[in-house]
Amino acid sequence: MNILFASDFHIIESDLTEINTIFNELLIIKDKYCINKLIIAGDSFDKVNPTSKELDCLSTFLKTINTPTILLAANSHESISQTESVVNHFGILKDNINVVKEYIDDNKLFVGHFIVNQSSKNFGATIDVTTLKQYRYVILGHGHNHEMSTSNWCQLGSIRHVDFGEDQNIHKIVAVCEDYDSLRPRWKFIPLNSPYPMITLELGKKVVLGGSNAIPEPKIIVPRGQDQGKIPVFDSISAITTYLDQLDPKTKVRIIFQDYGIWREFIPLSETYKNKFFKFVEKKDFILTANLQNQTKENISLKESLIKFLDTNKVDESIKKILLGEL
Repeated sequence: MNILFASDFHIIESDLTEINTIFNELLIIKDKYCINKLIIAGDSFDKVNPTSKELDCLSTFLKTINTPTILLAANSHESISQTESVVNHFGILKDNINVVKEYIDDNKLFVGHFIVNQSSKNFGATIDVTTLKQYRYVILGHGHNHEMSTSNWCQLGSIRHVDFGEDQNIHKIVAVCEDYDSLRPRWKFIPLNSPYPMITLELGKKVVLGGSNAIPEPKIIVPRGQDQGKIPVFDSISAITTYLDQLDPKTKVRIIFQDYGIWREFIPLSETYKNKFFKFVEKKDFILTANLQNQTKENISLKESLIKFLDTNKVDESIKKILLGEL
């Protein structure tokens, strides 16, 4: 038996072009490796109430691949509760589709949809992977970055870049286990070619000429592993646009602006790149910085007012210390 493992499709109507391209690649993998079973490790949809086009997308894929399928109804994006999930209804499409919360078989395989606290991005997970040590193989969905372990578990990762927390996860992966039911099964982790690339660009503050307090030049940080890990540094908007113009239109691009002035200069170009790229997002970190500075000023002002009030009213020093400590 040869098994294909995939996870976290996050089917959403705005991304159907990319998703269908990836599904076509999965069909090619299925034929190449003579797949007898498909296991989808959760988050097939991006929300609990998928649209008709989103439902059709998964239905068509399952019908076309025509392989016995284990479909996890994850307690995540697609489930209202432990028992209610839109994925439950896919069990009536064909007799060879089995919908479960987690999958365990006689060969000591466990497939679940959660992050363990050993994951590099565990987001405060409370599940320890040692609780799964009785299984021969552990394949986990939910975490979008592919991660291999030296023990018995693997975080498979999403089949595509869903959010910009994955911009350094260059390759998206599916797993194939050949001769699964033999004494020596062969595991292969296959990078997909069809997912659209994702990149984050960070623009620093403008250069202030003269003096020892010069502010660093604007710079773009390229994800580790891309462009051999180099960080291109741009000293003008024209240099930045030259870089963007060379990117594939299918790229998902996020620009982090650290400086209000640079963002203002970029505004006339923003619509051009929104129209060019599959996804284009602007993140204005200078707003966060300004808010933090304002809050700090407000806290200082409040503290000064409280001290003046306490001194005016000759409040006992021990009580004064407690009140100021609380502030």
